[in-house]
Amino acid sequence: MTANLVTAIRIALLPPLFSLILASPSGSWPALAVFLLAGLTDAVDGRLARALNQVSRFGAMLDLLADRLLTLTILVGLIASGSLKGVFLVAGLTLIARDLIVASFGEAVANLGIKVSRIEIVKITLQFLSFGLLLSPAIFGYFGIDQLQFGRYLLLFSAVLTCVTLITYTHLVLARLGRAEP
Repeated sequence: MTANLVTAIRIALLPPLFSLILASPSGSWPALAVFLLAGLTDAVDGRLARALNQVSRFGAMLDLLADRLLTLTILVGLIASGSLKGVFLVAGLTLIARDLIVASFGEAVANLGIKVSRIEIVKITLQFLSFGLLLSPAIFGYFGIDQLQFGRYLLLFSAVLTCVTLITYTHLVLARLGRAEP
């Protein structure tokens, strides 16, 4: 199996995931399973590409596209299902906007060289955890925990960290553009 095929499987999982989110706004085992499978493909494709010596610019671009589409699918599904309202809706839109802005930065400045910072790793982790909580059925209710609300707050904190990282990225882009000749 090629690494790009694994990435393509992640993309193919997106329409069913979106449908499952809309069908069960308060979470479901099938939605969680598809999300986790998509996450697994993200963990596997890069390792597989390196192991099989299939690392390519196309593969890296396809992986990044699949990551962005997964985030977009989940957030649009949660918004459309009514799971994200108010400040949590703003958090979801912030995460969508971040992906568009960073993609635009990449187009504006060749070889931008954005490194994944510790803040970005925390943001990604919180975002992944929030998605898992928001897509899973109420499994923590037995312990007196409102997992949907907890997931929403993790998403909100992830959006705040996103704003911090965007400031860093913006400074990097402006510095690079300032050095560019007209």
